[in-house]
Amino acid sequence: MRLYRLATAAACLISATAAFAADKTVHDKEHVSSLTYPEAWTSETNFDNTIRLKVKSGDGGLTCRVSENSYDPTAPDNPPDRRVFMEKDWSISDWQKLMASAYDKASFSLDRLAHFPDGYPVRITDMDFHYADENVRFYGHSRIALTLRRSHYGFVDCGVSADSAEEAARKWAPLADEAGKVVNSFVLDAD
Repeated sequence: MRLYRLATAAACLISATAAFAADKTVHDKEHVSSLTYPEAWTSETNFDNTIRLKVKSGDGGLTCRVSENSYDPTAPDNPPDRRVFMEKDWSISDWQKLMASAYDKASFSLDRLAHFPDGYPVRITDMDFHYADENVRFYGHSRIALTLRRSHYGFVDCGVSADSAEEAARKWAPLADEAGKVVNSFVLDAD
């Protein structure tokens, strides 16, 4: 019986190591963030002046973007105590104010407070959205993790897009767990 337990434990450890090895972690020292995603995904860095990393699971799959930039706590309307701001009871209007301005329509659900490994707070939510401008129009669903730390803010947004809200929901359903795993791996380091 003892040999069976040892063999079972070894098999579990090998399986966990193999699954973990299938993931890739990117540590961006310049922009003080890290993200873990499946090794087979494609990635781009320095996508623009705020998006620092973009990873994709494949055509029609998930696209995750990491954004990080400086934050001025003395600017008007910016909370001076970032930790208290992140840990307070959030409302839909908080998400609307921070994220929805880029979309014609955005609705938020499943808001929750989580913490980085060092205990620092991060907010996580799901967002249904519609984007339209003179060139492009689409619907989507994404999971977002957002935080403010000292002199910078950061977030990861993993989502899908489609021609209709219904199609976006259908695309999202089988990818939700994978998106959650990537979003939960996001860390914005203290500078």
